[in-house]
Amino acid sequence: MAESTFTSVIIVAAGSGRRLNSTLPKQFLNINGKPLLARTITSLLKVPQLNELILVVSADYIGSDALQKCLPVKTGIPVKIISGGDHRQDSVFNGLKALDTRAQIVAIHDGARPFADPILVAETIRCCADYDGAVLAIPAVDTLKEASDHQVYRTLDRNKIWQAQTPQTFRRTIVEQAYANAREKSISATDDSTLVELIGGKVAIVESTPDNLKITCQNDLIIAKSILKRRE
Repeated sequence: MAESTFTSVIIVAAGSGRRLNSTLPKQFLNINGKPLLARTITSLLKVPQLNELILVVSADYIGSDALQKCLPVKTGIPVKIISGGDHRQDSVFNGLKALDTRAQIVAIHDGARPFADPILVAETIRCCADYDGAVLAIPAVDTLKEASDHQVYRTLDRNKIWQAQTPQTFRRTIVEQAYANAREKSISATDDSTLVELIGGKVAIVESTPDNLKITCQNDLIIAKSILKRRE
């Protein structure tokens, strides 16, 4: 695909942040003087192929001061703000419906991952020339056990295991087919790539870094502050 291929990014930021025990959703929490979601947006706006950014947030926060503090003051990239659904998958589906008609490539990213490397994100976009999609991921470090009822019945080959991150980037046609199939068959998944794989899509891996963590618990906030201190 040509470098001029229209590329959209959907940032999913409609979560409640319950696991952080915060009254404010985690994407709006301040990390070293800047909201987490603002850092996420800033990182993705540096992706050179980006043509459109779609921000999916809880309906309760559309128009809120918390959201306004996260939005870029000035950018040449159009930013759409739409309301999310009850679950992440519903929010992504809403984002897909809001895509510009020209969009051919779609990157889907968690709003609570503030440190995505724009160079690596750009590589997932380039991979869509040869694959149906590409995901950022890191090689597994720990030995992984498959278990049931707290009993191990299989040890997985760590050399073949990758921990998926976001963005996960796809050709628009394939990800729309994947979501249509999931809704028709009431399939739920923990990431977008799984839905694409279920309809036979071929997904590449772009090796990422542990810095691209998802902020989920209090310990993640400590790690995020450490990353910022190292970078500054």
